[in-house]
Amino acid sequence: MKIMVWNCAPGGMRSVVESYRHDGFITRQKIKLIAAYSGHGFFVRQLVLLRALLLFVATLATSKVELVHVHASMRGSFWRKSIFCVIARAFGVPVVFHLHGSELKVFYESQPAPLKRLIIAQLEAASRVLVLSPSWGRFVKGIAPKAAICVVPNYVDVPVSVPDRSRSVRKILFLGQIGQRKGVFDLIGAFAQVHASSGAVQLVICGNGALDKAKALVDQFGIAEHVDFRGWVGPAERNSLLADADIYVLPSYNEGLPMSVLEAMAWSLPVVTTPVGGLPELIEDGVNGILCEPGNVASLAAAILALIGDKDLRRRMGQAAHQSICEKFSAAAVLPLLDDVYRTVDKECGKRTDAGSARRMT
Repeated sequence: MKIMVWNCAPGGMRSVVESYRHDGFITRQKIKLIAAYSGHGFFVRQLVLLRALLLFVATLATSKVELVHVHASMRGSFWRKSIFCVIARAFGVPVVFHLHGSELKVFYESQPAPLKRLIIAQLEAASRVLVLSPSWGRFVKGIAPKAAICVVPNYVDVPVSVPDRSRSVRKILFLGQIGQRKGVFDLIGAFAQVHASSGAVQLVICGNGALDKAKALVDQFGIAEHVDFRGWVGPAERNSLLADADIYVLPSYNEGLPMSVLEAMAWSLPVVTTPVGGLPELIEDGVNGILCEPGNVASLAAAILALIGDKDLRRRMGQAAHQSICEKFSAAAVLPLLDDVYRTVDKECGKRTDAGSARRMT
């Protein structure tokens, strides 16, 4: 059996693991899921972590575990998940350390020298470090030269059919954590300009976070009637919103490889986003999306208005986006990469075990 340590709080990491489960990867690879974090209050989070550690140790002590796959982000997530990695290696079990953090570089560079050394040691001790894009791989290799890095991007389900998007633009969609990092406040400012120019267009904002600040900004711009806050949405409602939208916008300041952009592209939506994290390796500007510099509200508004005013451009970009997902970011494209990582790590572990046995015999 294998163990996968994950984060069950709403967000991209949870979406990734739920996709693994939905597409049969968890069952096929005989994986036991252990949730090390939840989105509840501080006390509950500590109980979840303690329970996860106890279950993790008990499983390692009583079962034949071939591999531990740990999903981690930055800051507290990195350190929490590192505990599981250390324990796994103490039991002689190889570790696949899967990095999802959108601010990994910021996190690393903000640490004092002793903690940087611990981060490097953790990355270099893993049997494999999985990153979401080649640019993240280059960064990790730059700080941890001995790390064994594999690029395994996130993936999404590709709809069997997508709606006809030849109508006039009615809805602009945002999915994600509401706050500065995701650029929501810039989007609201840009939408105020868009609405002043284009009239009856609605902005739909889905997610938790700094709702009060976002709503206050909407009131300040006098566009409250045209902005719909939905809160956090589940998969069924998310798909319904993606099917009903005309343009998807995510003007982030930091990202890894955001699931929401992949999902929007899978639904043949033209995407306006920023060249951060793995997005420049996903979006070819002007072909399958539009890239705007983070914080440039005027450029963001201009990109949205360009799409609103050109039905053929929206159609071409949406089709190109859909094709990109089918070729590189679908289950059929990505899960074989993960299968190969598991197979290679298992083979390397077997060779080390055989070599150790041979040495003991001599």
